Amino acid sequence: MSSGNRIFSEAQRELLAAVLNRLVPAKDNRQAAGDLGIAGFVEKAAARTPGQTRLFNEGLNAVLEAGVRSHPGGFLAMTGQAQDDILRSVEVANPDFFDQLLRQTYNGYYTNAQALEAIGYTQPRPPVEGAQPALLDEALLEKQKQRQPFWTRV
Repeated sequence: MSSGNRIFSEAQRELLAAVLNRLVPAKDNRQAAGDLGIAGFVEKAAARTPGQTRLFNEGLNAVLEAGVRSHPGGFLAMTGQAQDDILRSVEVANPDFFDQLLRQTYNGYYTNAQALEAIGYTQPRPPVEGAQPALLDEALLEKQKQRQPFWTRV
């Protein structure tokens, strides 16, 4: 990530990675979102506009403060269940932040090559140069052609 997209401190990045690990935890052969480096994707998304930057900084600060109030070592020192409780409270108090956090977490995770491979998704290969696409079997459209249009013809 270029330094122009860095809007979080190292401590915030570490906190964000821990939060992402709770949102998309490791399971079977799948790595957790924070362990896959999705925090960089989220940070880049948060850097797009000043409003997003503020939203994410305020949201991460809410997680940090709630963690410190609940445990002397803060969010990072808490058990997984305790971290989940903190995240639920932040979700209720800051729904806009949490909505964007989830959206960007899932966007980053489900576009990550390692995550896609772990869930068994194979990305389509680009066509071979000079290959011709298969022609559409127009018989597949017969049923649709028989239907009355759902629009008004003029």
